[in-house]
This record gives sequence, C-alpha cells and structure tokens, in this order.
Amino acid sequence: MLSRTVWIQSQVAENENALLAGDGCHHEEAKALDDYLSGLLNTQEAADKITSPVLREENPSSQLYRLWGLLADALVELPNDREKLLDLLAAIQSLPSTTFIDWFQLKDFWSMWADCHRLHLHGKAPWESGSWTPTRKTELCNHYQAIGTAEASMSVRGIGGIPVDWGYEVLNLVCSRRPGLEVLIFEVYAWLQVAGARLSNDLSPEEIECFSRPIPGTRSGLQQSVRCTMGEHWNVWKRELSELSGEQSTLSLESRNVAAKCLALM
Repeated sequence: MLSRTVWIQSQVAENENALLAGDGCHHEEAKALDDYLSGLLNTQEAADKITSPVLREENPSSQLYRLWGLLADALVELPNDREKLLDLLAAIQSLPSTTFIDWFQLKDFWSMWADCHRLHLHGKAPWESGSWTPTRKTELCNHYQAIGTAEASMSVRGIGGIPVDWGYEVLNLVCSRRPGLEVLIFEVYAWLQVAGARLSNDLSPEEIECFSRPIPGTRSGLQQSVRCTMGEHWNVWKRELSELSGEQSTLSLESRNVAAKCLALM
C-alpha cells in the first residue's frame, strides 16, 4: 500500500496540459491536503489553502472537478484519514460564497462522486467477469466497503448533497444476483452500519418507488423496474438478505456472514 504522501503526490497533474485536460490535480491542492492530514494545518486553514488554486482560475466553477476528484478518491483510498477528510469537506462547504462559487452543498461534488464511485450501480463492473485471487477479493471488499462508509457518512453529516435515497439504491444490490454481490455485500453492510437507523427512520412505508430487479426465470441479467411501496421494497431486501445469509446461499461463508450482519442492522 502506498504511503499517504506518495498517494497524494501521485494525483498531481504532470504538467499544465495534463491539468487543463483534467488528468490530475493542482500541486498546491495536493500540498494543502498532505499538510492538513499531516497535522501542519488546521481544518479552516486547509479549507482556505486547498480552494485557493481554483479561486485563482479565470472561471473557477469550471475547474472544481479537479479538487472534487482528488477529495472523492482520497475518501476511498485513505480510509485512516476519512474523518479528517469529512471535516475538511464540511469546512469547505461552510466557506463564504464568492462571485463565482457558492460553496454550500459543495457544488457538483455529488456528481463527481457518482462518476467515480457509483457506476457499478448501473451495470456490472469489469472486475465481475473474471476470477479473483484471495488477495484481489480482499482488495475489492475493502474498496467497496470504503465507498459505502464514506458515502453514508457524508449523507448522515449533510456533506456534498449525498441523498439518503442513495442508500436504498445500494441496499437494492442484494436483489441483483450478480457475480459481484460476493464483494458488493460489503458496501451494503457499510451503508447499514453507518446509516441503517436513518434508512429505517426516514423510510416512508406507503411511498411508491421503483427499483430494478432481475426478471424471474432468466439468467441473462435482464432487469425490470419494480414499482411498489417502500415498505414492500424494505421487506424484499430483508428477505433477500435472509436468503443470502442462509445455508443455501451462493455466497462464500465470509460474505454470508456479512449478509447476516446486514440483516441484523435492518
């Protein structure tokens, strides 16, 4: 595993052309992040310094993606620093608005997060088609658990415009019957561990919503949109988790145990 400083430096754009093309962050953004996580800056100082390069741009709002990309990836790649990163995002969110940027709700951060870390919710990820060594599986489980933990934490803390509805979308993965569920169950567990109480308390049982589910009797991965009350969806998710954690489950023992933990949190 790369050290924190090495990982942060690896995110810096190689040159001006790469920076303009969106291939990396500004070197001052990286330095501010490293200094903050190393304890050389307090949260407010870090918020001011890390946003300074963007604010110097001719069109600041058009360059936010590079900062958001850095922080979105840092939340997943640097799990030991997650709380400090969340505090930093909260501080940036509280910065006074400028002529060009209203920092409230971290403009477009949710969109960057979705592009970086939620594409697997819209179809199978490439890694699902192959076989995994034990080491590779552990890496994938840790990765998706980190995504779920960070995402749920932001939702609970009101950071970045991450809606609680995203948690229901993650929970719906238990119905997917896809090969990657062996790994993705760790993301479901992370959401429930951090925000399970909120998912349950905020649920409106009679509200009608649609979620995708496999078409019964098919093995081609075809999906259909199921429209019913949230109370009914919740019960389906619980039933699926009960089956996934049972002796007849197709999951490994480790993932079955995680499914059982998920069920206990609902």
